[in-house]
Amino acid sequence: MFVTIAIPAAAKQVVARHRRAAAGFKRAAARGVLAAAATGAEKGAEDIMTGRWGVTAQHGLDGLAGSVQPWMIDADIPVAAFGVPANAPAARYARMLEHGGTITPRSARALSIPISEEAKRYESPRDMAGLFMLKRPGRPPLLVRSVGGGTRARLVVHWVLMRSVTIVGRHWLARSARAARSAMRWALGKEVNAWRRAWNTGGGA
Repeated sequence: MFVTIAIPAAAKQVVARHRRAAAGFKRAAARGVLAAAATGAEKGAEDIMTGRWGVTAQHGLDGLAGSVQPWMIDADIPVAAFGVPANAPAARYARMLEHGGTITPRSARALSIPISEEAKRYESPRDMAGLFMLKRPGRPPLLVRSVGGGTRARLVVHWVLMRSVTIVGRHWLARSARAARSAMRWALGKEVNAWRRAWNTGGGA
């Protein structure tokens, strides 16, 4: 046999209101961290396109810059992220540019490094017509194209072929995050403050 003891009805309403407030705040915070991540992603892509950290924006928004995305990790905590997802084609390149390392060819005998502005618009020298290899003893071979004719003929270098390339880490993602920190805090605060105003006027969810 037992006797139950409960808080008064008014107190129950306070508890229920606090639960609704907590749930509403969590949803607002989740929207805020995702908005902050989106702001960071935009900043990261912009920094790549403008070459701010010395990262080459090959293929524009179809390459690394277009692979920078925001995503939600856990809306209950809430935690969001921005960067290059592991399943993106540019993920390996993004990681190498962030931390540095040595790149070796996977399916070819050499790495093709674009030299000219024209070459940088192509994904591979196979896509460019009129190239031929210029071998240089003791030095990496070049892929060149002959332009002009007669006495005005000259060779234009478009690609250099390397067995491997060592990249120094640019820390482009971390640096973009630091550069965007104020904007990300603003994006988070905007959502939370909007919820707070709505809650205080009785419309918070």
